Parts: sequence; C-alpha cells; structure tokens
Amino acid sequence: MRGVAAREEVSEWQKLPAPLQHQFYDHAVREAERRIESLRRLEGKLRTLKEDLKFNEVDGSDWKRLRVGVVDGSCPPAPDTRLGGSYALFCSSYKIFEGDRLVDEGYRSGMLFIVNTASGVSSRTILKLLMTRLERKSALEAFEKGVDWLIVDGSFFGFRYRCLRVKDVEATWYEGAERGDVEEYTATGREIIEEIFKDTEKILKKNSAAVVKRPRTAAIDGYLIEKRWKEISEAVERGVKKKLRPRNVVEDILKSITTSLIDKAVLSIIMCKNTYFMYDSLFKHPGDFYFYSMMARMCQKWIERRMSEDKPLDYNALFADSVKMVEKHRERAENIPKSIFNKYYSILIDEVRRGYFKAYDEAPACCFEIRRNSSLDEILPYLVGFSNPDTGHPFPLDLVDEDVRLPIKFVREFVQEVEAQALKRADVDLVRDLFQYLNPQKKWGY
Repeated sequence: MRGVAAREEVSEWQKLPAPLQHQFYDHAVREAERRIESLRRLEGKLRTLKEDLKFNEVDGSDWKRLRVGVVDGSCPPAPDTRLGGSYALFCSSYKIFEGDRLVDEGYRSGMLFIVNTASGVSSRTILKLLMTRLERKSALEAFEKGVDWLIVDGSFFGFRYRCLRVKDVEATWYEGAERGDVEEYTATGREIIEEIFKDTEKILKKNSAAVVKRPRTAAIDGYLIEKRWKEISEAVERGVKKKLRPRNVVEDILKSITTSLIDKAVLSIIMCKNTYFMYDSLFKHPGDFYFYSMMARMCQKWIERRMSEDKPLDYNALFADSVKMVEKHRERAENIPKSIFNKYYSILIDEVRRGYFKAYDEAPACCFEIRRNSSLDEILPYLVGFSNPDTGHPFPLDLVDEDVRLPIKFVREFVQEVEAQALKRADVDLVRDLFQYLNPQKKWGY
C-alpha cells in the first residue's frame, strides 16, 4: 500500500508575510497588556459594587412538587424566492414537567408566503410577530392543561420594539396543529399586535416567568453615574477651566467610574451560586432599570452637548431625558392605539419585576422577569434547581428551544417539497416555468 505523507497544518498566521506576522504579534502582546490593566481596574470597581448590590440566597424549597410548563418558538429566515415570493416558516411548542419528569407536550406550526413586492423590514417583522403570537397561543394551551407555573422564552413585552417597524399591511398565513388541521388567517399588522398584547396580559395574570437570554441592559452603570454624579460634575468643571476637549474629559471620567459592561456580564462575575438579584432592590420602581440603562448609554453625548451649550450639568435633567427616550417609542407607534401602549407601559414599569439568578459558579447569571404580585419564593427554587450547568438557563427551556429550532436547510427542503407536490399535482407546463430558478448557476445562493 502506498504511503501518504502527512502534511503539517499551517495556521492562517503563518500564511502572512513574515513582517506582518511579527507586527501582528506585537499588536497582540500590547493589546494583552492593555486588557490586563483594564481588567485590574475593573476588578476594583466590581469589588466595591458588590457591597452596594443586594444578593439573596435562593430558598432550598422542594421544586419537584411543581407542575411547570415551558414555551418557545422559532422562525428562520426565508431562503429563496420562488413563485413570485418566498416561504417563511414558524413554529412553537410547550412542554409540561412534573418535577424533572416530562409529562406532556404540544406543537404548533405556521407558514407565511411573502410576495416579492413586500418590504423586507416589514415582512421580517410580521414573521417575528406571528411566531410570538403562536408562542402566546401555546402558552395559553399549556395553562389549559393545568400547570402551577409557566416559563416563556424572552421578555414578556420584548416584541414591543417590532411594533415600531411594522406597516399596517394585511398578511395571510396558515397554521397547523398536531391533530392535522390547517387553517388560514388574515389580519393586519395592527390586529396581530393587539392580539399579542391581549394574550400576554392573560399570561401575566397567571403564575408566569420569562427568561431573557440576551438582555442588553446596563442599568448598573446608570446607578454608578447617579451615585458619583458630583464627582463627574467636578471633573467636567475642571476640564472646562483648563479648556480641555469635552469628549476627552467626559470619556476619562466615565471610564474611571462605570464598568462599560452590560448587567448580565457584571452579575455573572460578582454573583455567587444559588443567589439572586432584583432590580427593584436597587431602584424605586420595578421598571426603573430601563431608565438607568438608557442613562448609561446616552450620558456621554448628553454631557458633551450640555458643555457645548454652556448649560449646567443637572442630574435631574439627565434622568428626565432618559425617561423621555424610553417613552419615545410610544409616540412613534402610529399604527397601534395609544390606549394599548399606555396600558402595557404601565404594566412594564410598575408591575413586571426583572432580576438575575445564578445556579452554578461556572455558568453565567440568568435574567428573568416575573409579575410583582407573583410568588418569587415558589418559582426561584425551580429555576435554579432544574437548570442547565452549561447555559445557566432552566433546563426545560433549553430542551424546548432545541426541539423547535427550525434549521435553514429544513426551510430549503420545504420549498423543494412545495415544488415537487405542485409538479406532481398540476398537469400544466406553466407550473414548471414558474419554479425555474432566478439564477440557475447558483441554485441556493443566499
């Protein structure tokens, strides 16, 4: 048998010209030194911050007596344009556990055909909203099956941002259930949103929790800005007297005070296992963290603008402007009745509590939401005790997420099946012509 010489694997680094290899190596070494220095400063901030935040230990109650439902959905992007449009698929599922034992589950699916003339932004938004609508239906179905608690994937009102981008167009889609029935639905974007709001309110009135897997809030930095506002004002005043560049002055002082991290990262570092943290232990109202997070994001430009306009740095004015920015989307959502937005906004700010729990030392902190009058002591032992050591999320939620995730290749196969069935069932040449690829040389280019 003829032997084959093994070829040594060459890294991408080694493929570069030698001078570039050396230069990028120097870049890496210097960047590592800068990161180490930055991490040392961060360590000091986090040590102090840990003393300010209130962490509670999760009660070790027996969570295995609970009957809990979990809900999630999926909607991959449409892969190709066929028959004058593209097919988009979405689905949702609930699973019910008694303790750590799966006892029931249900699935729902849907299909949306998007015509080529539709706006790309509005069609993607409609698809996401239809998935959320289906998730809410699955959640209500799980409640009908009799659960003590329900856990949904994503913030209760996380869909509100999509309401700004949807046009008041009419959509037609099809939904199927496990029993095999397929029904056609037609509604405007406005009607879909109104239905989601109403179903979400029904869910919130029951024992429910939401797990927010990718929160972007930075309310802790907002808290640090408030706490050390006097220090910030004095640093800016000194900079003005020295005629320093406003941007440099503000950058330096904020960098020395804030963590520049999202809250999930901060809390993942400083929280211990089997503990939880609630924003309303730090702020006056449950939804204040939205305002503090906005303040952290807009603070630098706000101060620079005040300096250029020679206006005083009034903290109350900064906070008021942060509140206005959070509320701004209500003014922009022209397609949705203000009565609906006003009602949800009141619930969002005053009724929905948000916090984090940490189940394992090696796992990140997990963000969750719960209605203010719900029993936190009852559901927390379940969230922590029945969690995934790799993700830090409740294990059943990761399980349903894996089950309903529709791969992009499946959507491709679905389109092929539509084509095959059409060719099989229709005895006309026009069908074959309509299914011709737009670019025969690149069958599935996207």
